[in-house]
Amino acid sequence: MSIVESPDPGARPNRQGRWRSGQESKRRILAAARANFAANGYQRATVRSIAADAEVDPAMIHYFFGRKDQLFAAAMSMTDSPREPIGALLDQGLDGLGPRLVRRFLEVWDANGHVEPLLIMARSANDSESSASMLREFIDQEFTARLVAALDAPDAALRGDLVSAQLLGLAVARYAMRQEPLASADHDTLVAWLGAIVQGLLTGPSPGGGG
Repeated sequence: MSIVESPDPGARPNRQGRWRSGQESKRRILAAARANFAANGYQRATVRSIAADAEVDPAMIHYFFGRKDQLFAAAMSMTDSPREPIGALLDQGLDGLGPRLVRRFLEVWDANGHVEPLLIMARSANDSESSASMLREFIDQEFTARLVAALDAPDAALRGDLVSAQLLGLAVARYAMRQEPLASADHDTLVAWLGAIVQGLLTGPSPGGGG
């Protein structure tokens, strides 16, 4: 007779321990997420549908990755979602937001040590409708919409788009094209030049004199 007790058939397995070692499940989730975002776009893709495609419980996705925006960031091999950084910057108010935004943008991109898939998507957006859609929806929902909501101006939506275009242009020139001397410029120099431009887009008067 074995001295090892048989497992209780009614006992629940240690779910947390199983998930911590679930590297295969994580790979399936990421693969399903990439396919689902590409097929349905960022807004229509849901954690539940991704979980179904990966054949896992939706709670497993929340355990491994958190919210949908964080799952998207992981699926695209990004450092993180912009939700927390932009929220923290907006909490400090609109005064000086332009320089803070440029500096944070540079810090995040320089810390990556490689060109993010988000940038690759930006470069290929003209050739791939799915890439363009994912990129546009993600930036709109997790970055631009938060800026627009904080601006008290009738042209807030246009201002938000202009800020996004300014930063995306900086990313392409500095990190994809490696255009010099922009690619080698230090953060203080770029913040001094671009911070005022972004601040003007955020809170400056509109070209027509209103706003």
